[in-house]
Amino acid sequence: MKKIYNMSKHSLQKAAVWTVKILVFAIAWGYVVYKFQDIRADILHIFVDVRFGVSVISVLLLLMLCNWGLEVYKWRWLILKITPISWRTALRGVLIGLPLALVTPNRIGEIGGRAVVLTEKRKKAVFATFIGSLSQLCATLIFGLLGFILYILFLPQHNIITVAAYISVAAFAIGVCGFLLFRKQRWLYVLLLRMVGKSWFRKFKNVLRYYPLTSLLPLMGASLLRYAVFCMQFCIAISIFIGELSYLEIFVGVTLTYFFTTIIPTTVLGEIGIRGSVAMFIFSFFTNQAAIVFQVSVLIWLINIVIPTLAGTFILVAHKHKGAAKSGETLTKTMLLTAKHEVIKQVGRVINQIIS
Repeated sequence: MKKIYNMSKHSLQKAAVWTVKILVFAIAWGYVVYKFQDIRADILHIFVDVRFGVSVISVLLLLMLCNWGLEVYKWRWLILKITPISWRTALRGVLIGLPLALVTPNRIGEIGGRAVVLTEKRKKAVFATFIGSLSQLCATLIFGLLGFILYILFLPQHNIITVAAYISVAAFAIGVCGFLLFRKQRWLYVLLLRMVGKSWFRKFKNVLRYYPLTSLLPLMGASLLRYAVFCMQFCIAISIFIGELSYLEIFVGVTLTYFFTTIIPTTVLGEIGIRGSVAMFIFSFFTNQAAIVFQVSVLIWLINIVIPTLAGTFILVAHKHKGAAKSGETLTKTMLLTAKHEVIKQVGRVINQIIS
C-alpha cells in the first residue's frame, strides 16, 4: 500500500509540474499572439530592415562564439580538477549537451549529456557541471538584482516591475543575512538533506572538496564575463533596431528579461516564446515597439541556441559512429543523475534507443 501511495503521490507531483509548464507555455505564447494582433504587417520587420546587414550579423555571431568559448573554458576548468581533459574534448562535451537540452525541462539534460565525452569519473563530472550551472545562475541573479536597483533609482514608475524590484531586493538581503546567521545550524543541514536527498547531497559534498571556496573565483569571474557577453549582444541588437531607448533602459530591460526567464520553468523549445513575451512585457514600459523586441529575442535565440545546437547534433551523431558502443548507456546514466522526475527517465530511455 505504501508503495502504491508513493507512486500515486509521485504521479500527482509530475502532473502538477507539467501542468504548470503547460500553463506557462500557453500564457507566454498567448501574450505574444495578443501583442501581435494589430502589428502583423511588421512581424518580420527587422529581417528586412536595412540595418540588418552583414556587419550586424558578424558582431552578433562573434559574441556568440565568445559566449560559448567562455562556457567551454568554465567546463574545462571544472573538469580539470577531477580528470585531465583537452580543449577539443571540452568543446565537444559542451556542444553535445545542447541537443539534449532540447528534450529536457530547464535544460537539465545538458548537465548530464556533457559527461558522455569523458572516459572516467563521469558521475563526478555531472556534479561539477552542476556547480558551473549554479555559478551562471548566480551571475544572472546578480545582474538581475543590479537591474532592479537601477530601475528603482533612475527609472521610477509605479507598476508591477517596481513591486517586483522591491520584493527581489528585500528577498536577496534577507537570504544573505539568513545564510550568514544560520549557515552553521544543524537544522539547515537537515533541511538540505530532506530537500535533495541524502545520497545526492553526499555525492555533491564529495565533489565540492575539489573546489575550495577561494578557488572558485576564476569560475565566478568567467560566469560574470559570459553574462556580460550575451547581455551586450542583446543590448547591441536592441539599440540598433530601437534607437529611441537610452542605454540605461536597454540594460535594465535586458537584465530583467534574463532574470525572469531564468526563474520561469520551461524547455529550450518553449524558451523562445517565454523569453519573447517577457521581453515584450518588460520593454513595454519603455517603448511601444513590441514586435521589434520580440523579433530581436528570436534573432538572439537563433544565434545563441539554434546554431550551436545544430553543431552539437552533428557531433553527437559522429560520436556514435566512432565506435562508442556504450555511449547510449553512459548518456542514460549521467542524465538520470541530474533529476529524480520520471520524465527525465523517459527521456533517458528514448536517447538510449536512438544512440545504441
